[in-house]
Amino acid sequence: MRQTPDDSGFLLLETLIAFVIAALALAVLYRAAFDGAASVAVSRQETAALDRAQSRLAALRVMAPAHRYVHTGPDGAGFFYRETATRLAAPHGAAMVAVRIRVTERWGTAGRAVTLTSLVAVPAQ
Repeated sequence: MRQTPDDSGFLLLETLIAFVIAALALAVLYRAAFDGAASVAVSRQETAALDRAQSRLAALRVMAPAHRYVHTGPDGAGFFYRETATRLAAPHGAAMVAVRIRVTERWGTAGRAVTLTSLVAVPAQ
């Protein structure tokens, strides 16, 4: 088939446009895959921090300090914890008082953290 002079070079232009579209589509797919992998990594860290915080909160409930208590330190694998217990106000002569206990697990350089809070009743002293 014979081409007219107006159609010369049209195939090259179509090919270049197809390559640009394919490159953009691959860039979008790569970005989506990268964001998905990053989200999975953050989710794993949050789950690990939550497990550590729940364990420390359970131990603090058993201990149930009746006085002001603050303890911090490294928790391994790049985690750092802070435990606090604060006695809440109670009526004079009450047999039991409420203590708010809080555990925070921090990790990474972005300041990510998980905080759990609970109340326990302890005998008044």
